Formats: sequence, C-alpha cells, structure tokens
Amino acid sequence: MHVGFVGLGIMGKPMAAHIIKKGFETFVQDLNRNAVNELVQLGGHACHSNKEVAESADVIITMLPNAKIVEQVLFAEDGIAKNAKPNTIVIDMSSVSPEDAKSFANRMKDYQMHILDAPVSGGEPMAIEGKLAIMVGGDEEIFHKVVPILQAMGENIIHVGDNGAGSTVKLANQIIVNTNIAALSEAVVLASKSGIDLNKMYQAIRGGLAGSAVMEAKMPKIINRDFEPGGRIDINFKDLNNVLASANNIGVPLPLTSFVKEVFHSEMVQGNATKDHSFILDYFEKLANFETPKGGK
Repeated sequence: MHVGFVGLGIMGKPMAAHIIKKGFETFVQDLNRNAVNELVQLGGHACHSNKEVAESADVIITMLPNAKIVEQVLFAEDGIAKNAKPNTIVIDMSSVSPEDAKSFANRMKDYQMHILDAPVSGGEPMAIEGKLAIMVGGDEEIFHKVVPILQAMGENIIHVGDNGAGSTVKLANQIIVNTNIAALSEAVVLASKSGIDLNKMYQAIRGGLAGSAVMEAKMPKIINRDFEPGGRIDINFKDLNNVLASANNIGVPLPLTSFVKEVFHSEMVQGNATKDHSFILDYFEKLANFETPKGGK
C-alpha cells in the first residue's frame, strides 16, 4: 500500500515517521516544508499539494488541527475527494466532532471512497514512541485492511463502532484527560503552598488510586515547569467545545467539563494558547497567589 500523510505537526510528524520506518511507501505534505524535508530524509516522498498526495496513495491519513481544515483538505478542488481514485481509504486521525465525522463519511460516499475517524490519545510522547491509543469509527472491514498501518503508530487500536464512534470516544477521552489535569493542578498548588516537596508528593501518591497516565505524563512537566506543548491549550479547548456541543445535542449535562473548559478559556484569553495543557496550573496558581517552584521544592 502507498500511504499519504497530510498534517505534520507535533503529532503528525512522528506518526508519519513510524509509517516510513515500517517500510510503507509514504507521501507527505504540510505547509511546514522543514517537516516535509525531515521525513524525506527518512525515506518519505515530498508532495507539494493535497492533489499530489491524492494521486499517489491508496490510503491517506489526515492529522489536522480542526474540522474546517480537514474539510478543506478533503473536499476542495485540489483536495483528496476530487483527485484520488475510487476505493481510496482516508483515515482522519484529527480530533473532530462526531457530527463532522459522520458528515465527512456521507460526503465521501459520493466519491466512492471510504473514511474512518481514528483520533488518538497519548500526546507527543506516545506519538514519538509509536504507542498511541487509537479509537476507530467506520466500516469494520475497511478498518481491518488498514490495521497494519495503524500498528505502525499505536499499540492500543480498537474499532469502536460506525463512523462518528471514534470521535465520540475521543471526546470522552478528552473529558477524562483534561478534568484530570485540572484536579492535578489544584492538588499540586495545595501541596506546594503547604510546603510539600512536589517530587515527594509525586512518589507518595503515583502508585495509589490517584496515580494515572495523566499524572505520569504531566507531573514531571509541572515539577520542571516545562510547558513546551505535547498537547496544546488551544487544541484541547477546541476539543472541549466539541464535547459540550455534542453533549448538548443529545441532552447530557457536563458540569465538570463546562468548568474545565472555562479554565482553558481563561488561559487562552491570557495569551497561553500554544502552551502545553498542563499550563492550566497557572489558573490555580493565580487563585492561590502562589507559583509552584521549579524543581518541585
């Protein structure tokens, strides 16, 4: 199979690199030509348009910031739908709403093409290690055809239902991740302002019920005050907006998520959109008039 990959950002670049390293003929495209060139050095083929990707690949992966950009890449005149051959399989690994995922799937049928919504969890560290969790919605037979490609990028790969189901599970994932980060931030400020060494706090509780993958990923960043993005505040804010919109559509109140979204909104307004989402620590620090020390003590 020839694989196309559109979107070589924080997540997409290492994901595409793993596909290349697994021996798939891979055609890559992004506005960031430095990212494209890095993957060419690994053995990928540079494309200069989405049309060129569409004409070169049997399976095309999109990993893009939001649904509007996904729609443009799929359905513009120089996009995938109008330029790829029939029976091309598109795997959209972006985080979009279930409603968008279903809409894309219905529109792709007009072009005799298949699409899976296959968002991921694990952030940049798991993307680099090739150990992402991948939740897939769409036709199960099509899913099985592309499992070897997905296995290049992830370890926990689950078909969760029809088109839109992958995106729904991703929204549930984002509720859990981001409310966990908020709770972790609140706890950290309490402990640190009380005089506790955060390194010792981390070691004391990580093996108990409070321990989690979120804590393992974010506590070291908080202790080191390293807020270079693995998962950006603006991207997660977008996801939380999708969560609440989808919940409203089916009548599910989400009070915790609503509050956490406003925490993210506050950090966006203050110019912190591109920082790691663990930087919502800043919101709780300002409430307590206290900044946790770098190094944890």
